Amino acid sequence: MKNFLNKKHLVGSTSEYSATIKLLELGFLVFKNVSSHGIIDLMAISPNNETFRIDVKTASKRISSIKTSNGSYRRSGEMIYRVPTKEQKIYNVVLMIVNRDKFKIIPTRSKLAKWLKT
Repeated sequence: MKNFLNKKHLVGSTSEYSATIKLLELGFLVFKNVSSHGIIDLMAISPNNETFRIDVKTASKRISSIKTSNGSYRRSGEMIYRVPTKEQKIYNVVLMIVNRDKFKIIPTRSKLAKWLKT
């Protein structure tokens, strides 16, 4: 049987659907991007009529230790910290990090973050 999605794409798709379900449970209207690549995965409108552009990311951990340019170490097993790209910042895109049933918004000061506080 042929695999149509590699594991990385499968995990990413699962995270997008988890994020969509969470937002729907909170009463949001959610719209998915139809293109396979882009800076935005979801558009969401809150019950308060706030609009959010969201890039969904799956939480991931380092598989090996590395030394950074400033001399500090990133250890194997540490969570990888993600930030919006320059282009995403121009369009006020927030990252929604999915870690199984937990969700984190970056930047944390985004109005979307208040919706996910439990």
